[in-house]
Amino acid sequence: MKNEILSQLNESQRIAVEYCDGASLVIAGAGSGKTRVLTYKIAWLLEKGKEPGNDPIRPWNILALTFTNKAAREMKERIGRLVGEEEARYLQMGTFHSVFARILRAEAEKIGYNPNFTIYDQSDARSLVKTIIKEMGLDDKVYKPSSVADRISMAKNHLLLPQAYQQSAWASDDASQKRPQVSNIYIRYAQRCQQANAMDFDDLLVQTWVLFQNHEDVRRKYVEKFHFVLVDEYQDTNFAQQAIVYQLTKERQKVCVVGDDAQSIYSFRGANIDNILNFQSQYTNARLFKLEQNYRSTQLIVQAANSLIRRNERQIPKNVFSKNEHGERLQLKPAYSDKEEAMIVTQDIKRLRKQDHCNWSDFAILYRTNSQSRSFYQRKEIKDVIAYFRLIANPNDEEAFKRIINYPSRGIGDTTIGKIIQTAQTYGVSLWQVIKEPVLFPMDVSKGTMTKIQAFRQLIEGWIGRINTEAHQYGGCLYARPRHHHDLRHQQGYLLGT
Repeated sequence: MKNEILSQLNESQRIAVEYCDGASLVIAGAGSGKTRVLTYKIAWLLEKGKEPGNDPIRPWNILALTFTNKAAREMKERIGRLVGEEEARYLQMGTFHSVFARILRAEAEKIGYNPNFTIYDQSDARSLVKTIIKEMGLDDKVYKPSSVADRISMAKNHLLLPQAYQQSAWASDDASQKRPQVSNIYIRYAQRCQQANAMDFDDLLVQTWVLFQNHEDVRRKYVEKFHFVLVDEYQDTNFAQQAIVYQLTKERQKVCVVGDDAQSIYSFRGANIDNILNFQSQYTNARLFKLEQNYRSTQLIVQAANSLIRRNERQIPKNVFSKNEHGERLQLKPAYSDKEEAMIVTQDIKRLRKQDHCNWSDFAILYRTNSQSRSFYQRKEIKDVIAYFRLIANPNDEEAFKRIINYPSRGIGDTTIGKIIQTAQTYGVSLWQVIKEPVLFPMDVSKGTMTKIQAFRQLIEGWIGRINTEAHQYGGCLYARPRHHHDLRHQQGYLLGT
């Protein structure tokens, strides 16, 4: 079986796959088969672990971190074809955020959360920041919610926690930019997330790091669990991701990272090129492997890319080459706006269609972002339905609470919601606790308004009761995921009372 795995690799890929004795950095040029190396290395580890005299490595002892869940699924399917689906299904694979979210749910109480915490997306985070800016009486033209939220996100990516932020150069920079209250907004934001039993996407990294940093027994548990850690697209990792990988691998040093410093384009999102450039100095006796044959592109395309890449001041030198056909000469067409870019593309399509007598179906347009699928989840009705589910799973979720307490309309206006928020802040509790125990947390509202608020509370509690009663039917889950689109529509109508 091991020979069959190696026989399907070129020499450079084979050498990278076979080395499992310590830390390794695989520099993979574009189109050189980096996913193939990760896939076959995992299969190799599993097969090697079965040999007498070797340390046994079972699927659950391997952690593979990718940048999309789709990539993780595809890798697991490929590995299943190599070693069998039954074995592949137990591999620990997924994005940094999905894998660490599972760990945090298992260990939540150690960092002051309940396991049913909800996860704020970007719009939730910005909404909460906007609320805090308003409560603090700050000018939202100076403290723009989106830019403040992005500032907090970037601080988290650098593992700069709220109290430390106050004393850091970041706070000094804020003051010079006439925004001295950013550190206080950050502190309030963290407190409100904790009160709401919610984490944003950055917290899934930060809180994992905090968990391992403050609870050595927990860190050791996962070090013992994950004998080998593999990371894809390492050039796109940020400071927090790299720090957590090191927490898990610094003793064994059984870590393999794959990436290409020449393809690092996400520094604006916090990606740290130093992670890949300094990898060999971080791990003792780390080995470097290079995948330099491009199987995807023509020779001219590879040569053009090399002519640009070699000008990078800091890089890991490599000589990417192609044995494919020489190819047509490249054309450079600058576009100064999205509209001009669209115009260039459509004019070229029209010209080629007329010149070569093509059909419309002969053309394909490639783009980098799948905005269609993203926009589906940003639609108001979808976010409303999800907010109901979130509140049922975690009644302390402040953003879900604010979104649906008056949708559909229940006669609970902004003034009343403001009083609920103010009462929650006065007593240091969640919005849900305020309406759940009005005697303990009194509000200045009329009897009629209180009746409407309590009707909403009873509605949510009724669903929570049903979920708890029926959970055993779904393996202990809080609610079943809709199987089909018509299920989603039915649940939407049910939740909204239509």
